This record gives sequence, structure tokens and C-alpha cells, in this order.
Amino acid sequence: MPTCGRRTGSPWHCGAFEPHSHGLDTRPSLVSGVRTGTEGPIITAHESLPRRPAHSSPRLAGLTFAVVGAGRLGTSLALALRDAGADLAGYTCRTSAGASRAAELLGIPGFTDTPALVRACSPVVDLYVLSVPDAALEDVAHGLAEALAAVGSPADRRPRTAVMHTSGATSTTVLAACADRGCLTLSFHPLQTFGDPATSPERLAGSTIAVTAGPGDDPEGALRLGERIAWAVGASPFRLSEEHRVLYHAAATMASNYLVTLAHVAEDLLCTSGFSRETALPALLPLMRGAVENLNEQGSVAALTGPLSRGDVATVVAHLSALSRDSPTIGGLYRELGLATLDIVRDRHEIAPETIDQLAHQLASHPPRRRQT
Repeated sequence: MPTCGRRTGSPWHCGAFEPHSHGLDTRPSLVSGVRTGTEGPIITAHESLPRRPAHSSPRLAGLTFAVVGAGRLGTSLALALRDAGADLAGYTCRTSAGASRAAELLGIPGFTDTPALVRACSPVVDLYVLSVPDAALEDVAHGLAEALAAVGSPADRRPRTAVMHTSGATSTTVLAACADRGCLTLSFHPLQTFGDPATSPERLAGSTIAVTAGPGDDPEGALRLGERIAWAVGASPFRLSEEHRVLYHAAATMASNYLVTLAHVAEDLLCTSGFSRETALPALLPLMRGAVENLNEQGSVAALTGPLSRGDVATVVAHLSALSRDSPTIGGLYRELGLATLDIVRDRHEIAPETIDQLAHQLASHPPRRRQT
């Protein structure tokens, strides 16, 4: 049976990471337009998010954590937190394949369920990371709260046990049962996509992490804990309000998931044009990388290229005609994206308003032809 993997002699229990202090420099700085006590460079909406300067000493030394749900994201965070000096006490994983992968990467066996994890590790765990599917979060949080109660984990423990979930769209209210047990609660959502957990910690460096305080009597302490962890893994924290959580996640979905959708659609069009399935995506990737590099260097307005940016009505009409003939189901997507792109064209102030009106008319007046079944 697995045993708690935490090292002994941690300074956490001497108060080094008390949520009210977290070893932070309390000089105020501006993070995404909100003054906080978090150390770090100034970030505004008009600046690129900076990467925190590297430090030679571990920044989470003394923090002991456990992961409930060591899938791709959970394992990635576990690796990143350990790299930052924290101790991994244990983890759970719901699939045998995931458990085998986690054991190989993390070097310790996992626990079969949350109660087993809590029974073995609760005396030393300062932070529980819940990285499970959104639909399961509330039940998992209730189960964790019940497991903590079953082992007699004191509600007034100092420093307070913290529980954070990693969902972008799910409210922190799902952690209410843990807050009722006296836990500090928060959400911690990396604005990043994760594939291979072995390489994912490097992706966190330079990423943005949305932090939201959950239920409880110390929201500022929860925010500071999330910010401290974000800085420690090389990321930049952003204080996300609960009110804007779903809109934030929709933006993330469009920028990441739908980018894959666009690549797939373009891949299909190239195949229709004569490319093989094996060569189509490799042909597109340098183009897509170039577009992302332009975004990074110039911003979303100046980075735009292509026929709409030039006011090339004839080419747009030719595109619509070809799509109607050879790929009718994609025509509607092309038109919607084109109409949205015209907002960028207007912001550039380079194309005559009359030409933009012509482009809008063409994009709006070519309804997609339904594929015959």
C-alpha cells in the first residue's frame, strides 16, 4: 500500500507558507490592473505578460501537496510544483493507464481513492490539488471534505489546509464543503494546453494562470497562495473574478481548441486541393507558426495579413465560389470568420470604408450550400 511521499523536516509547519504571509514581499505591484501584495513586475492589458525572473533557491520549499486526479494536467502540475521545491505526498488517478504513467513520472505509487490518500497523508498535506473532470468536481470536493472530517483533520489547523481546483469554467462554489471544514479554497487555471506531462512543466513557464478565491473567510489569503504558486512555477497570475469565469474560458477555448479546429478544416481543404493527408498538416504548420509569431511581435491588429487586410474583393469572391463548389459545408465558417476579421480591418484604418462595405456584402450574401446526402 502506498505511503505518504513527503520529506520530513519541512519548514511549512514553522509558518513559512502561512497563507497570510507566504513569504511574500508585501510591496504592492499591479497585476492585470489590480493592485496586490504579490511581488513581481507590472502587467497591464497593453503589455505582454512577463516571465518571472529565475531564482536559484526553491520558492515552494516547505509546501507539501497531494493531487486528486493525476491525469495530464494533474501530473504536469505535480512535476512543476516539485521542480519549484514543494513535496508531493501522494496522488490518485482514476484509470489504470493514467496511474501507470503517473507512477513512472512521479516516482511513487498512487492511492486508489481520496479517502485512502487522506488517511495516509492528511497530517502533512498543506494543499490538495483537485484536477478531475468538471462534472466530478463537486462530488470529489464533498468526498475530500468527508475524508478530512473522518480522520479528524482540525478545521482550525495552522497553517490552514488549502484546496484548489484546476478547472477554467467551473465555479469555486463547488469547493464549499471544503471551506466548511475550514480549508482555504481557490481555483488555479493555467491558460495553457497540456499534452505530454513530462514536457508540460516547461509550458507553464511564461504562461498566465487565472486565480480565483473560493468560499471561505480569507479570500485574500487564497489569492495570495495562488499567486505565490503561479510565480513559483514561472507563470504570471491573473486575478479572475467569478463573474467573468465562463467568458474567460470561452476565450481560452477559441484561442486553443478552435485553433485546432481551424487547422483541421484547412487540412481537409488542402487534401481536396490535391495534398495527401500525410503532407497537408506539415505544410500548414509553418504558416500557422508564422502567424503566431506575428501575433507575439505585432499584436492582433497589425499581425493580420491576407486578402481582407488588402481589401482584395476579387480574391474573397473567388474563395467563396470555390468553397461553394468544392467544400460547401465550410463556406459558412469562412464567411463568419471573414465578417469577424473585418473588425480588425476597420481598426487598421488602411482600407477605404467603401471597400470594407463591399467585402462585408460579399461575405454576407453567399449562404452556404448544404451537402447532399
